[in-house]
Amino acid sequence: MMLTFKPVSAMSDRKAALALYQGAPDYFRLTHQPAPTRATVTEDRLAKPADAPASAKHYGLLLENGVPVGVLDLLVGYPDAGTVYIGLLLLPASNQRRGLGRQAVAQLAAHFKDYARLRVAVVDDNKPAAAFWQAEGFVPVSATTTDLGDLNVVAVTIMDKALSEG
Repeated sequence: MMLTFKPVSAMSDRKAALALYQGAPDYFRLTHQPAPTRATVTEDRLAKPADAPASAKHYGLLLENGVPVGVLDLLVGYPDAGTVYIGLLLLPASNQRRGLGRQAVAQLAAHFKDYARLRVAVVDDNKPAAAFWQAEGFVPVSATTTDLGDLNVVAVTIMDKALSEG
């Protein structure tokens, strides 16, 4: 099984992303976010730290045999040149426990093998996500808070997976 990445640009892609978001109510509940809307997709598609160049941002659909199965949001070379930051890897409930997340991480690790690490920030209340990332070889490196929008500040654990010696 190979997953492919399709950048979200067309309205049909945005609708597919929203449908995937709507299929993952637990994620939005565990991260204390309201139910997703079209605005959620637009915000996620454009959101990036002020110090990250636009060229670093990659937001799109994960496709299995051409069918959207998840959403992936990456910042390449952020917060430093050796890091690929996974802002979001979202699979709706119907696509969980099928090995798709594991496959996505494996493909990212292979694709970005010349980088030092993959990094994620996991909302502390999202215990299933923390367990997934730890199972994929990510280790906690620090704790902080992040603003998920609309002043929804949550505690997160930064987790890294080493890829190379940099």
